[in-house]
Amino acid sequence: MSAVVLYGPPTAGKDTVTAALCSADSRFQSVTKLKHGTGRSAGYRFVTAEELDDLRRRGRIVVETPRYGNIYAVDHLSLTQPQEQGLVPVTHIGNVTDMRTLLDRTRATSWLRVLLWVPRNVCQERSVERGDTDTPKRLAAWDETAQDVLESDVRDLFDLVVRTDRADPAMTAKQIAYALVEPPDVLSTEELLTALGLGPGGDGAHLSASTRWD
Repeated sequence: MSAVVLYGPPTAGKDTVTAALCSADSRFQSVTKLKHGTGRSAGYRFVTAEELDDLRRRGRIVVETPRYGNIYAVDHLSLTQPQEQGLVPVTHIGNVTDMRTLLDRTRATSWLRVLLWVPRNVCQERSVERGDTDTPKRLAAWDETAQDVLESDVRDLFDLVVRTDRADPAMTAKQIAYALVEPPDVLSTEELLTALGLGPGGDGAHLSASTRWD
């Protein structure tokens, strides 16, 4: 496998785990996403609306996601250039539709598809602990992610699931690095939901009242 994509709700540790991967092994390279909007700049390259439109016209945008009033996008070159240098790009995706779009538009890339997860109450605790001023939005995004997993076709979509409330960043990074060399069996839908605790009585199933068990 030549690239890693991390999917998961806010505070599941996508940034932290990526940093741990890059620290443990110089082959891993964090993908700098494009961002049009405002807010946090770490890990992003801000672009104007005109620059984003130009990249779209040139076919450079692999996938883009509107969230928190901003637009986040992945530039195709940010994935291909590291691989040409023998590096392993690590990118983040926010929903199942975008995950499938990424995979469909980068068929030449062999992806390790990782789902990082924490229960809703842990999401809230982590958001408060790190001083987020928009914790309600983070919880709403957690609800959206849980619903996304429950309502989408996730058969054979993920290679590895890690509950980061049970594994620290270093351990999680080791699991990902090992899976890159020794790919695990692809998870079935039932195995995935069990691993996440997303089922009646599951410890990852602390959903808000608005989230349905369809």
